[in-house]
Amino acid sequence: MRFRYFLFILIVLCAIQLSFREVHPCSVPVFRYALERWKPDPYKAVFIYRDEIGKKDQALLEQVKQAASNPDYPLNLMIREVDTAAFPEEKLTDLLKGPVPDTLPVFAIWYPDQMGEKEPIWVKELTPSFVEAFIQSPRRKELAESLINGGSVVWVFIPSGNAKKDERAKALIEQELDFAVQTYFKMPYTILSGAKPKKLSYGFPILTVSPHEPAERLFIDMLLKSESDLYKHTDEPMVFPVFGRGRALGCLFGEYITERNIQDASAFLSGSCSCEVKALNPGVDLLIAAPWDQVVFDSFVEDTPLPELTGVMPDAPAQVEQSAAAVPEDVPAKNSNGVLKSYGIALGSVLVIVIFAGIILTIWQKKDR
Repeated sequence: MRFRYFLFILIVLCAIQLSFREVHPCSVPVFRYALERWKPDPYKAVFIYRDEIGKKDQALLEQVKQAASNPDYPLNLMIREVDTAAFPEEKLTDLLKGPVPDTLPVFAIWYPDQMGEKEPIWVKELTPSFVEAFIQSPRRKELAESLINGGSVVWVFIPSGNAKKDERAKALIEQELDFAVQTYFKMPYTILSGAKPKKLSYGFPILTVSPHEPAERLFIDMLLKSESDLYKHTDEPMVFPVFGRGRALGCLFGEYITERNIQDASAFLSGSCSCEVKALNPGVDLLIAAPWDQVVFDSFVEDTPLPELTGVMPDAPAQVEQSAAAVPEDVPAKNSNGVLKSYGIALGSVLVIVIFAGIILTIWQKKDR
């Protein structure tokens, strides 16, 4: 499923969600709401060793742990250590979706919320060069700085190596993004904060990341493995719109880099944020160390105070903050009957809409053929 169909389903689901909300939808653009409110989802890592960890490996592991727990410049990563002597081998093979490497220790890393479901992105030995590139890279740092400093959506462009294809694709992207900036510049988003109006500017920079940059191999790998078939199309130019706190919306490559698809993605990310729940929005967060929480925002997102709850339920225990350097166990959330009822109705409607969307997509696909 490519961008056009993906965005169509998203817009339909967002619309049906809104019909059951008791509050007004957020009118702040998606990219801005994501930057202010959506914390990066953590990647999950397991350090697999046998019996004991050597001093060299322990030092490298501590370096990664410090990056994950750094309060000022955190890496969105959670780590668990596993000793093969105390962990059943069949569980490890199921986790890794393959045999346990003969040479240990190794560092296995998964995309957010995919531990135990899919094979890891990487299973690597810890070396100084790997740890340095894993924690941060020049292009990922540049990407984060661009988002923090006002880039509405950063379009990460990966050239194919075919000069004609790359030039044609990049020229089209630049043309459509220039048009988008001019369009949104004429109608800047404005809200009143007290008596002072605030205006939100728009910017769509392009960040080119070459596959031949050694320091960016993990970054390229992270992007290409985010969809199952992208490595089959590395002979085509690719572009990933990245917004918020480093969330990649998806990939356009080759024939899918079209005016319409670029316009659709720009319009969605610059449109009103109707799906405030992050999990209902498309994309995958990238592994980036950045000072997201330390940025002083001129906030465009205004909170609506909720009514105070009275003594129907006993006081809840204080929430305990978990360490970023440990993989927490999944704990099912407890929902009130009101929430269950509201979302039960919404989910039922979503199922109907999904069926309808499937029919529409089938028709579109037949037309495309």
